[in-house]
Amino acid sequence: MPDKKEPEESDEGELVNLSQLAAELGVTRQWLHSLRTKDPTFPPSRRRPGSTREFWDLAEARAYYKGRELRPGERTDLKPPAEQ
Repeated sequence: MPDKKEPEESDEGELVNLSQLAAELGVTRQWLHSLRTKDPTFPPSRRRPGSTREFWDLAEARAYYKGRELRPGERTDLKPPAEQ
């Protein structure tokens, strides 16, 4: 099996794939995929000529993740039960 590739350096900065980005941000790959498909402000991916693989600039993605608006879910355990 091939070893996991290290993040690559480029003119744009450190480029990482989705799995590496999820690990760097401390979230799951599935949640990050959901976030990037639902949030139009998620940083765009970059592709090398002739490749279908997507990479993200790590610094750009960290800045987005740190600055995004958090919208936690509503706590239902603190509400009294609904009367019937």
